[in-house]
Amino acid sequence: MEQRCHLAMVWLTWLTLPLLATAAGLGLGVRAGWAVLGVVVGLAVLGVGIVGQVLYVRWFPHMSRALGYGCVADTAAVAVPTSGTVPSVTLYTASVCPFCPIIRRRLAALQGQSRFEVREIDVTFRPEIVRAKGLRSVPVLEANGRVLVGNATSAQIAEFLKNAGQAEN
Repeated sequence: MEQRCHLAMVWLTWLTLPLLATAAGLGLGVRAGWAVLGVVVGLAVLGVGIVGQVLYVRWFPHMSRALGYGCVADTAAVAVPTSGTVPSVTLYTASVCPFCPIIRRRLAALQGQSRFEVREIDVTFRPEIVRAKGLRSVPVLEANGRVLVGNATSAQIAEFLKNAGQAEN
């Protein structure tokens, strides 16, 4: 199963939420004849939507199978590159992608075993980076011209780092 977030869906989420809040607020405000009520309802819908997104990302590992994404359990890295040149890694993320925090945590754990720098770039509202890099989904790891797209286990990330480090030599 594909375990990545398509950027088009991320952007659709950010466009839809304010539209729903506005529609709900305007609809109720016009029907009731009270603009203040419409604003309150609109803000409530927006608040519930934002809290819902935060909870979705936080609880995603527990419900990924039920949502059709399969298991997101980790496979530990057997051998983390400790010698030679381990690359600097760029992690491209988006704000409502549930896979991005998973990869972020796995990279942080691997950093404790090996020395490499991680630079994270949130591309949610950065179309110039998306175009320049040709990104279509997140999370994306980039090191020494190599790219790993989507959710990956710690073992897969360690292998990616090892190969990227060898590519530099």
